[in-house]
Amino acid sequence: MKSREEALHLLVIDDSSNDAEIVSNMLRNAGHPVRATRVEDGEDLRKSLSHHCDMVLSKLEIPFFSAGDALAIIQDMKLDVPLVVLEEAGKHAAVLACLRAGARDMVSLTDPARLEHVVLREAGDLHTRRRLAECERVLAQANGRAQALVDTSRDAIAYVHEGMHIYANESYLQMFGYQDPAEIEGMPLLSMVGPDDHARFKDFLRRLGKEHTANSTLEVQAFKADATEFRVTMEFSPTTYEGEHCIQVVIRDQSSSRELEKRLDDLSRQDLLTGLFNRQYFLEELNQTVTTAREHGALLYIEPDQFRRVREEIGIAASDLLVADLAGLLRDTLAGTSAVVARFDSYAFTALLPGQDDAQAQALAERLVKAVEAHVADAGDRSVSVTFSIGIALFNESIVDAQEVLSRAEKARRKAADAGGNQVVVYNPAAEEMAEKERALVWTRKLKLALRDNAFYLVYQPIVSLHGDANENYEVYLRMSDEGHEIDPTEFIPVAEQTGLMAAVDRWVLHHAVKVLAERWHAGKRTNLFVNLSEASLKDPNLLPWIRELLKAARLEGGCLVVEVAESVAQANLRVLKPFFDGLKQLHVRTALDHFGSAANATHLLRHIRTDFLKLEGSLVSSLARDKAQQQRLKELTTAAKGAQSRTVAEFVEDANTLAVLWGSGIDYIQGYFLQRPIRELNYDFSEASF
Repeated sequence: MKSREEALHLLVIDDSSNDAEIVSNMLRNAGHPVRATRVEDGEDLRKSLSHHCDMVLSKLEIPFFSAGDALAIIQDMKLDVPLVVLEEAGKHAAVLACLRAGARDMVSLTDPARLEHVVLREAGDLHTRRRLAECERVLAQANGRAQALVDTSRDAIAYVHEGMHIYANESYLQMFGYQDPAEIEGMPLLSMVGPDDHARFKDFLRRLGKEHTANSTLEVQAFKADATEFRVTMEFSPTTYEGEHCIQVVIRDQSSSRELEKRLDDLSRQDLLTGLFNRQYFLEELNQTVTTAREHGALLYIEPDQFRRVREEIGIAASDLLVADLAGLLRDTLAGTSAVVARFDSYAFTALLPGQDDAQAQALAERLVKAVEAHVADAGDRSVSVTFSIGIALFNESIVDAQEVLSRAEKARRKAADAGGNQVVVYNPAAEEMAEKERALVWTRKLKLALRDNAFYLVYQPIVSLHGDANENYEVYLRMSDEGHEIDPTEFIPVAEQTGLMAAVDRWVLHHAVKVLAERWHAGKRTNLFVNLSEASLKDPNLLPWIRELLKAARLEGGCLVVEVAESVAQANLRVLKPFFDGLKQLHVRTALDHFGSAANATHLLRHIRTDFLKLEGSLVSSLARDKAQQQRLKELTTAAKGAQSRTVAEFVEDANTLAVLWGSGIDYIQGYFLQRPIRELNYDFSEASF
């Protein structure tokens, strides 16, 4: 029945407006909203019935039109609209004829209580019938979709009634070697089971019929049409087919399952971009070789030189193609050896060489260096030449720490890169320990001088709204100048973290970012800056009071500053992160999680903290246009962000194809080379940014 808030749409057939008014007033006085329309003839009725109508109330007869004529029109239009005759004294026979023709009831205008009851009853019955018709329509659609899924399923599916096939899909026919469904219709299922399994199969079917088990499986030897035998697992479940109760049989070829399991196992070990082993599998192999087997051998840590600069020149998408090309070169060069080769990081590779000594490992590494030096890589529509820096760490039964071996190889690789790249360095424990201390001292001195002499500088990359927010938003990046040369953050940030200077570097960035904000806001430019903070700053109890005084001295509202923390840092420091974010909120400083989505359980973080922005992991965005799995992952993350009332930012947007996917996914902001690379000026025209 309709709720009391929904109006009943009535048509009243009368030659005057009196009866329509009487009916409307009766029902309204009883508390039922009504929309009553008077009609006088068949043309009016047809026109009114073409719109929404819940019921027709008709006088038995008016000049040139009657209730019987109205019934004929309703039936001719094939409408389910009830007609109630407004009873007239002395005309019971005519009213009875209308009831026999299809009228639902008769009622007198002099009996308002019964009129209300009849109208509401018929309205309720109509609502139920309409709901039933809708359910039947939805059920028919669902059955059609289900049948289409069964017809096209890769699983072999059949329906069996009293042991006989009544339907089989194409996969089932192919599995058993039949061409036409007619060949199998009426065939006993038992005839496809090997003789040795007949008794067990019959007993299983008897128990299945008695116990009415929802799902049961049985493994048997099966026969194809050409008498070929193969082992299958049959899964039985009760169902209906064309209204008849039967059993659904789903059959899986175990040999196919084993192949699938092997394929899935291979995929779990494989890096999808390069086809090499992935980091997780490599670490397992390294640990097994070094810790458990205690073999001797060598580990190669391989990186292309100046890759960040190359990536800035060619873009993220092209750099992915370059990584895949270099992986192919590694695979080809190391073919025929016992090397376990992996993509260890975004553009770093590792090769485990069990049983190799110093000379063998170095010869192989030199071969790789020469091969890549002579190689012209294909990166989409560009050709790129790069070189390798390779670090080698040797291990034997006296070294049982796989992480130490990995660390040594990476340190040797860094030394090769610092010496100009395109070379191989073997880790020498005694010499490297002294060199590492000297290197740390040199970099510590450089960092302290940079902090004192302002040798750092900031660059900015715009963050643009996809939904009309015209505010000027920029991400802040730090750069360092050394005798006129720009030093990549990857060179000095690790040293700053190791030497305890990272908190001071963060304060330098915050101080200069707030200074820039104050200049722009006082000049009437509503600019917001996103600033990333390190783990060291997160743990600094004096940072919040310092930020408060910084904003106060600059006469600046905190809302124009957005403080970012990387997801990995947040995960490891939840206990201090929540009060830190709460403190920033009191200062009206907004917050963001950077690289959101890099961890499988990323959305769990949102249960513990509230943040204004979620900046999505760049690798997820860079491959978005061609990767359906990444698109699904993006959808999950944006849904979680909306639930947490956080706005989303997609970084590393480089082309229109990626933008097209982001546009339809609910992302709020975009950032990347598609808009502009990081530069020293804040000159992006946000008024022209329309997508």
